[in-house]
Amino acid sequence: MEDRTTIPAGGELSRRRLLQMLGGGVLALSALGLLAACGDDDDDDDADDTGGDAGGGTQDATPTPAADDDDDDDATDEPDDADDDADDDAQPGGTLVIGRPSDAVALDPHDETTSPGNWVMSNIYETLVVLTQDSEFVPGLAESWEQIDDSTWEFKLREGVTFHDGTPLTAEAVKFSIDRIKDPDNPGRSASNLAPITEVVAVDDLTVHVITDGPYGPLLNIMSLIYATGIVSPAAVEEFGADFGRNPVGTGPFRFVEWRSNDVITIERNDDYWGEKALLDQAHYRVIPEESARMLALETGEIDMVMFPAPSQLEIFRQNDDFEIAEVEGVRVFFFGFNVERPIVSDVRVRRAINHAVNRQEIVDSLLEGAGTVPTSYISPAVFGFKDISDSWAYDLDLANSLLEEAGWVDEDGDGIREKDGQRLELRHLAPRGRYLKDAEIAEAFQAAMLEIGIQINLEILEWATLFEQVRQPNIDADLFTLGWSTATGDADYSLWPLFGTDFVPPNGWNSHQYSNPEFDDLAARAQASTDPDERLELYGQMQDILAEDAVWVPIYNSKEIIIHADYVDGFRIHPIDYYLWLHTVSVDKD
Repeated sequence: MEDRTTIPAGGELSRRRLLQMLGGGVLALSALGLLAACGDDDDDDDADDTGGDAGGGTQDATPTPAADDDDDDDATDEPDDADDDADDDAQPGGTLVIGRPSDAVALDPHDETTSPGNWVMSNIYETLVVLTQDSEFVPGLAESWEQIDDSTWEFKLREGVTFHDGTPLTAEAVKFSIDRIKDPDNPGRSASNLAPITEVVAVDDLTVHVITDGPYGPLLNIMSLIYATGIVSPAAVEEFGADFGRNPVGTGPFRFVEWRSNDVITIERNDDYWGEKALLDQAHYRVIPEESARMLALETGEIDMVMFPAPSQLEIFRQNDDFEIAEVEGVRVFFFGFNVERPIVSDVRVRRAINHAVNRQEIVDSLLEGAGTVPTSYISPAVFGFKDISDSWAYDLDLANSLLEEAGWVDEDGDGIREKDGQRLELRHLAPRGRYLKDAEIAEAFQAAMLEIGIQINLEILEWATLFEQVRQPNIDADLFTLGWSTATGDADYSLWPLFGTDFVPPNGWNSHQYSNPEFDDLAARAQASTDPDERLELYGQMQDILAEDAVWVPIYNSKEIIIHADYVDGFRIHPIDYYLWLHTVSVDKD
C-alpha cells in the first residue's frame, strides 16, 4: 500500500465537483473543580463549573473503575458500580469487535498520543485520577489526594493493586512512569504536558508527592491524562525495552493479547483486576480504513461497533432498531496548521487571506453532513478557557483577495495563480486519509477553494503514521499540515501552551508551527501559576486573541464524537474526550 498520494491542483477536481461527489455535553472545568477532592472550601460550585451530562444519546453507564465519589472531599476504596440502567441487560462474557479507520502508533504512553492507540491504552493502563464523562475527577489508582502546599500534591495509592505481570503497584512505579516521560535524554511525546512537574517523590510504598515549579492550576487535569501519566510496569519496561510498546503491561481491567499491524489488536479481561471485573471476554480492534467497508461490516454483523461512521448513513442507522448511536459534543478541533517559518506563509497577511477564503459552514454541511460544527476558536466551547474568536476568519473572498494583493501577490500572467518577484504562490500541504472524519476530502476541497483566490496547493495524502512522524520533526517540510487536536484534560492550558509556546518546538512539544510570541508565552506562564478561575479565563482569552491576530491555524471544524454499535452491545457510554473508549462495563449478548 502506498503511503503517499499527490493531488494535483486545478484541472481535474473543481471545488464544486468535489462537493457533489461527497454524498450535549459540556466539559468546561474550572480551577474550583480541580480542587474538588482536596477539601477546597469552594466545592459547592463544582456542579456549575463542570457542566451537565456529557453522555447525550448514549446508554447510561459509568465506565471508570473509580471509587464512589458522592462527596468529592472523601475518596473511598471501593470501585463504582455501573449505573443500574446500563447493567440491567449486561451479562458476563462475549467478544466485542470494533471497526476503526487507522492503527495505533504504539501502545506505550511514552510513544503514543493519538486516539487509535489511546482507544486501546485506556483499557490497559490507568491513571491516579480519572476524569469522567460528566467532567468530574474521581479516584483511579489513587484512593485520595490533597494539596499540601502551593507546589506539592500528595496522592495515596490503593493497596493490593498489581500489574498484569503480577508485580505490585507502588509509589516507585508511579515515579518511574512519570520520570520516564520527562526523561530529558529520551522525552515522551507528552513531555511538554508534564513540564510544570519538577519532581515525583515516593514517600513510602503507597504515598506519592508530585511537586511542581510553583502553583499549577490544571495539575489534576494532567494527572488524569492516560498518555502522560498512565502508570506502566517498570519490570515490563525493563524486560521488553524498546519493544514495550508492542508488549504493554498496565493495571487496567483488560490485558494485552496480540497486535497484528494494520489488522487487529486484541485485549482480554484481566481476571486479577483490583476493582470490578470487566464483563467482556475479549475485544478486537480491527483496522478498516475505508468508510464504506466499515459501515458494511457493521450492517452485516462482521463487527459490533464502528468508529468514525459515515455521516451520510447516520440517519439510516437512527431509524434501524438493530443499532444504537452514541454521540456527544467533542473537544477536538480539526485544523490546517501553518509552519510560520516557511517564506510565503511567514507573512501573516497570507495566513489571514487563506483563513478568510474557507467556507467552513459549507464544509460542515456538505462534507460532514452535520457530523461536526463550525469552529469558533482554537479550542472547543466545552473546554474551560474558551473564547469566541471566529470573527478573525469570517468567510470573505473580497477581503482574502485584498490581503494577498496588499502582500504583493498578483496574477501577472493570467494563469489563475498569483506571483511575486517571479515566484508562484504555491504551498505544500500534508494531510492524512482516514485518521479524522473526512480529512482527505476536506483537504481536497480546501485545495480547490484556494484556486479561487489564486493559490496553488500541492497536496500530499500520507498514511497517518508517516504524517505523524513528519509533524514530530523540528521543522516540518511543508507550509501546511492537517491535524486534529483534542483538549484531553478539559482545560485550555493543555492545548494552548504545548501547541504554541516558544519552548515546545518538536521534539520538546507540539509547536510544529515554529511559532514564537513572547507576549503569548508570558500569558501562558501567568495562567498556569494562577488558581483563580476568573483570572485564568481572562488570560486564556487574551492568548486566543493573540493566536487569532497571528492566524497560526486554519480551524476547520469542531468534532462530534459519534459511535454506532449493535443493539446487543450493552453498557457502553461515550466520552466527550475521544481518547477514551472505556469497555469494562460493556457486554455482548447476541442470543
